Amino acid sequence: MSTSKSTANSQANSEHTHPVSDQLADSLHHTVDALHDTAAKTEEQLRNKSEASGQALQAQKRELEKKWNASGVKKYATENPVKTAGIAFGAGVLLTMLLRSK
Repeated sequence: MSTSKSTANSQANSEHTHPVSDQLADSLHHTVDALHDTAAKTEEQLRNKSEASGQALQAQKRELEKKWNASGVKKYATENPVKTAGIAFGAGVLLTMLLRSK
């Protein structure tokens, strides 16, 4: 009978003998929950901004493609591919010479 009393007492004592630990655990849980909320909001904002940036880049890409397709440079390059390659090679050689001389 004394064994069951000591077991009951130890169970009762173990439930209420850690007020500081319990308070610390509650505080940590609250901090983790607040951090989770902040991280979730930040993630959502980043996703929204990246989606908006992606859409802006796509619109800019379409605009540049329209300009390129209407440009005289594209027309010349498609009509004279060998001359275009020669001009590009010459410009590269000239640029390399200028950059090495400094």
